Amino acid sequence: MANVKNLRTGFTGELDEASGVAAKAKQAASYVKDEASAVAMTARDHPSATSTAFLMVGAVAFLAGYLFGSAASPPPQRRRYW
Repeated sequence: MANVKNLRTGFTGELDEASGVAAKAKQAASYVKDEASAVAMTARDHPSATSTAFLMVGAVAFLAGYLFGSAASPPPQRRRYW
């Protein structure tokens, strides 16, 4: 769609939308979509590697949560009964 200001000044060519913020956002969204498609295709081609990677990430996340949780809790108080 032509810009009215450019039409009044005699501009007859196509407007370059690559310089606007919307165009950059559209380009970034296209890039993310392409990369997500490539990751999905790789996951379909190698299901055992994908499940192993998810398992390892889950194990590391569980271990990190356990360590953070145990470090945050106070040490147990010992009562000595004589």
